[in-house]
Amino acid sequence: MNTITPDQATIKRYMVKEVWKDYEVTLEVNHARLTPEVATMLNNFWSDSKSRLNTENGDPVRAAIRLFGQSMIYMMLSEGGSTFSVDTGKRSYLDNPGPIWTKDLHDEEGWGGSIEGDPYGWCGIRVIAADVEAPGFYDVELAEVTNA
Repeated sequence: MNTITPDQATIKRYMVKEVWKDYEVTLEVNHARLTPEVATMLNNFWSDSKSRLNTENGDPVRAAIRLFGQSMIYMMLSEGGSTFSVDTGKRSYLDNPGPIWTKDLHDEEGWGGSIEGDPYGWCGIRVIAADVEAPGFYDVELAEVTNA
């Protein structure tokens, strides 16, 4: 017996990963909300939309999801990083900051805003896990550079 409801069938998970530094975010997307029309609006809001669309073989939904993930990684790095899993086994926002990060990005210009009581916001995307750590002191090196 199939226990997936039509609403659950429209929810899919994606990972957006920065290949050189191993930053990654796991996103959950409500495809009933993130339609090709909505994704086109999101993608077209920022410059270089044609390049993003071409990179994703003309699929505006994939371009919007990838852009959301890239934006989330950038936001997390600017705040010192964040690491959390899909299910931390705890109920507090402090233990799983995904809803906080998601709301912060939803409320940025171009993402359509939050919807009270709906974790997917106007754009239909939320972050459910992340591994984005800013470099620590021991991750960087110091080298003197000779003046020419």
